[in-house]
Amino acid sequence: MASIRNFSSSQGLNPSVRNIDNDAPQEMRQELIDLFFNVAEQFISENHLYSVISQSIGVRRSANTQAGIRHAAGRDIANVDWNRVYDLICRLWPEFSKVGYYDEYREGVNRILSGYGVVWDLDEDGQLRRVLPLSAQVQVEAAIQELNQARFQPALTFFNHARDAYDDRPRRDRDTCKNIFDAMESVAKEVFSMPTSTFGQVVAHIRQTNRLHQDIIKVLEAVNTLRNRNFGHGTTAPFDLKSPDVDFTYLTCIGGILLFARI
Repeated sequence: MASIRNFSSSQGLNPSVRNIDNDAPQEMRQELIDLFFNVAEQFISENHLYSVISQSIGVRRSANTQAGIRHAAGRDIANVDWNRVYDLICRLWPEFSKVGYYDEYREGVNRILSGYGVVWDLDEDGQLRRVLPLSAQVQVEAAIQELNQARFQPALTFFNHARDAYDDRPRRDRDTCKNIFDAMESVAKEVFSMPTSTFGQVVAHIRQTNRLHQDIIKVLEAVNTLRNRNFGHGTTAPFDLKSPDVDFTYLTCIGGILLFARI
């Protein structure tokens, strides 16, 4: 792995800044190709790897490999849409898993993604997940743990849809907001045994019974208004929440899931 750039000493790159979204820089594409062949060289033939790469990104395998297979792969990956590059990262995960080199592969991919400030990391299951601040990631993991209870299975389904939309390339903002709110609503209805009620009715019940602090109830009412006006059932206005608005909605609803699940 010595040939893979050490980004902790890279010039002009700050791995702590993750703001490359909807793009795959050309230089990064070439470094990924180097990584793929570097990790594969002991156990996966160059011919097989090149076939997987070309087919995965939807191009015909080049017959012109006089300059070498790596060169051909680099030429092919340079000419595809940015999101196909990330599809390729996920597609190659099982190839390296089969030969027991998934840790080396994941470590190398994440070093490159971090070095270029890309907003995704490859997780332990071979999926690309949007990088969150540590405190937010702790909340996500805590919500997953809470929702693994049998009674919260419907909410977990909504949560997984929301997470997939949030991590998608490009991110599906309306789907993220809709599904994460539905997950929170599902938990609230289960906890308060109000399966046919709306979220607004559940919150009204909470207000009447003083189950939560009044200021927290006001926040929940405001989030419900946000949903009704922007991404709820029957909403007709174009979805126009900006990226930070979506982040806020996503993380606020995850906080709501934890709040209700722990009552």
